[in-house]
Amino acid sequence: MPPVQIKIKNQLLIPFGGPKWSIERINVVGVSTTGTYIESDTPLAYINKAESRALRLRHFTSVMPGDWPDIRDRGAAIEIIRNHFRDKCELGTDYEKKFIDLYFEYCADKTTVPAYLSGREPKDLGAPYDDDAWIFEALLPLPQAHLYQENPLEGHFSFVPSRMMKVDFVFWTGKRLVAVEIDGGSHIGSDAHVEKDRLLQRAGVHVIHILNSEITKYGKTVIEQLLPQEVTDFWKWAEDKDRANPFDLCWAGL
Repeated sequence: MPPVQIKIKNQLLIPFGGPKWSIERINVVGVSTTGTYIESDTPLAYINKAESRALRLRHFTSVMPGDWPDIRDRGAAIEIIRNHFRDKCELGTDYEKKFIDLYFEYCADKTTVPAYLSGREPKDLGAPYDDDAWIFEALLPLPQAHLYQENPLEGHFSFVPSRMMKVDFVFWTGKRLVAVEIDGGSHIGSDAHVEKDRLLQRAGVHVIHILNSEITKYGKTVIEQLLPQEVTDFWKWAEDKDRANPFDLCWAGL
C-alpha cells in the first residue's frame, strides 16, 4: 500500500534555535476529534497563515515553553528574552549576537518617551508611548530558523520540499516571512549563497542582507533603515488592544 500523503495548507511549523536540525525531531503524538498533537525536542514556532497575526515578543513563552519566572518589570522581561535568544540559540557569529542587541535596543528606544516629551502625560502622547507594554508587540526574531523549499531547476516533482535552508533570523509579520541574513565577506556571491537567496525569494520570503561591517559602522541604524516597516513600526500593525508581558502570570490568567 502506498503511503498516505497529506499537505495541510497555510499551517507553518518553523524549527529554530540551532544550526543543525532534522525532521525526525518533530513527531505526531496524538490525534483526536478536536485536533492533532505534535511534540518537538527543538524550539518550534507555529504559524496559522490564515489568521494573519504576527508572531510577537508577547508570544515568547508559548514558542519557548519552560519554567519561566513571574516577572512584572518590563525591562527585566525584555532582558530575559534578549539573553535567551542571544546566548541560548547557538548564534553563529558575534555579529549575529550584536544584531540581537541592536534589535532589542531599537525596540526599547521606540517605546520610551523621548526627553523632549518628558513633561507630558504618556496617555496624551498615544502609541507607542502611552503604555509600557507596547514593547511586547515588537516582532519575535527567530534565530537559526530552518525553512524548506524545492529547486525548480531540478525538474522533478517531490511531495515534500527537500532543500533545507537555515537563515540567521526570521520574523513573521502576519502577512509574510522576513529573513535577515548577517553576512561576512567570505560567502557573498558564492553559488550556494545565490541559490539560497533565489529559492527564498521564490517562496515569498522577503530577504534582507546586512553586512558585518554595516553593523559595526551604523549600529541601530541598520534596524531602522533596512528592516521593513512591519518590523520597525510594529505598534502600527498590532492586532490586539491588550498588550501583555509574557512573564506576567496575571496576564496569563494564572
